[in-house]
Amino acid sequence: MTRLLVAIVATVLLPVVLLGAAVGTLDGSQAAPPVGARGAGGLALAATQAGFSGPGLRLAVAVGLAESGGNPTARNPNPPTPGCPHGSTDRGAWQLNNCYHPEVPDACADDLACAAQATYRISAAGKHWGEWTTYTSGAYRAQLAAADQAITTLAAPSVDGAIPPGFGTPGPCGLSPATDYAKHLITWLFGIRDIGGCAVSGHIESSDHHPDANGQAHAIDVMVGTNSTLGWQVAGWAAVNAAALHIKYVIFAGQIIDFREPTPAWHACRNPSSSCAVAHAQHVHLSFAPNA
Repeated sequence: MTRLLVAIVATVLLPVVLLGAAVGTLDGSQAAPPVGARGAGGLALAATQAGFSGPGLRLAVAVGLAESGGNPTARNPNPPTPGCPHGSTDRGAWQLNNCYHPEVPDACADDLACAAQATYRISAAGKHWGEWTTYTSGAYRAQLAAADQAITTLAAPSVDGAIPPGFGTPGPCGLSPATDYAKHLITWLFGIRDIGGCAVSGHIESSDHHPDANGQAHAIDVMVGTNSTLGWQVAGWAAVNAAALHIKYVIFAGQIIDFREPTPAWHACRNPSSSCAVAHAQHVHLSFAPNA
């Protein structure tokens, strides 16, 4: 980031909802990108949540990659300059300088969600990037392709509800296209690879984990262990994007939201002895429409 001090009056914009946007928690608050998220995917998710959209989103990801490689805790010291006689440090994914932006504490600079919000403000909602040396030097251009790929991966399926081609795994115990697509997105966005899918045993009768007539299951279990914060991030993301992902219902930590109901809303599993209530403390269950 450059050492020029520029006063920015931020314009508050509502975020464009992509698959990575507006990740909600049970209480309706915004959840941060998962701890450890980094690289183009982490930048794209955080920038989208912060309100970046269109060309500004593309630049936010490309500049972040050029500045830090997407490392949320990157540090780069600078020698003394006329404005900072004791030197300064560029911090975090967007390398927010501690001398020219002391209003951004280290904890914020090192947190992708908070840093993205600060970057949104400083860049005037993605319109002005003159404070970042990788922008003024043109170095960000080498990262545009990676930024485009990250943003494309976050983009929702087509308006007609079609799942992108190439998803779905064959029977006799595979995953339907929508189920496989969501599994890939969760691994890409949240870094979770321990995801259960098709199973012929170990689940309740007629479970969506059981293969259908085509040999494909319509459910996944996203393993989060004792990390309930991460579990709610995944559950909230899935709930926000249920229509695009063809999700029937989401279960986590004794709570369920069922999109087959007239007004879907999170609530406690109604039968306290059911699998819904007792079997989903360490994984998020996602069930998908049978024809997707």
